[in-house]
Amino acid sequence: MDKPHTDLVQDPPQIDPLWDHLARSLMAEGFPVSGVVDEGASSVAYAEHANRYRAWIEAGKHGEMGYLSRGLDRRLNPKLVFPELQSVITVLRSYPPQPVGTEALRYARYLNGPDYHREMRESLERAFDTTKSAGHLPDGFQYKICVDTSAVLERSWALLSGLGWIGKNTLLIHPQLGSYVFIGVIFTNHRFNASPIQMKDYCGPCTRCLNACPTNALQSHDLDSRKCISYLTLEKRGPWEQEINPKGYVAGCDLCQEVCPYNTKPVKYAESNDVAAYLELDRSVLLNESKEDYERRIAGTALERIKHENFIRNLKATQCESRKE
Repeated sequence: MDKPHTDLVQDPPQIDPLWDHLARSLMAEGFPVSGVVDEGASSVAYAEHANRYRAWIEAGKHGEMGYLSRGLDRRLNPKLVFPELQSVITVLRSYPPQPVGTEALRYARYLNGPDYHREMRESLERAFDTTKSAGHLPDGFQYKICVDTSAVLERSWALLSGLGWIGKNTLLIHPQLGSYVFIGVIFTNHRFNASPIQMKDYCGPCTRCLNACPTNALQSHDLDSRKCISYLTLEKRGPWEQEINPKGYVAGCDLCQEVCPYNTKPVKYAESNDVAAYLELDRSVLLNESKEDYERRIAGTALERIKHENFIRNLKATQCESRKE
């Protein structure tokens, strides 16, 4: 496979020198990959992404994730999120690529460790504080940090900032880090003189991710969330309309990522490969866990996304699957 070569930190010509200072601060805070693009220079390209997203919502492929449709206008027009918007900074942070759990009781890899929303936000704030303390931020510099909690098209901004391409599995793929990455977006009121840098789509004829999806949720560059194991185990509330085969996953799903060639040997920037203790309990213990104990165990982690009754639903589904085998 023809793998691309790219620097980890974007350094386009004639960019505002402030970017160099910020990129170094971001790297020091655990973001080895970062990029920036001016909102005005990227408006035409962004509009194409926004139109595709609108069509995806109108087709109902977001399922019961009502917050996506409610935030449609803000995602289509980022100035509704941050009216002073002049530029967008995007950062990537790796998470450990090793599998979590066992073949019969699996978790998506990103769930291993403290809640990334809070940790990334704190790291980003420190990066800006460091740059400000060094005297590099101009007077009046304002910003808004968005880590998967605001109405933002994170993958689109990462693409326009030159941090990778959106693969056939609909995930951002960086040529060195793969797709096991968190994306952070920062809106600023400062113009960096940075034009869009769109990396070539290096998926080529590969269809491994499409073939690996057991529910046919994936078509090339398109996902029907209503069929996706990740959606069904994490986002779907209440009973499933039909029996599904979650392939051992009780929270999330990494099947389309596990087979991606760019995830076989990713550059390892994740700080730890340890598995968090709260993910090591066996099924019998988890099935008898009270709601209070469950909430106490997962406090401060991304697993808080799943209500106790839905986690038990997921556990019972994998239990039935193992009995069939």
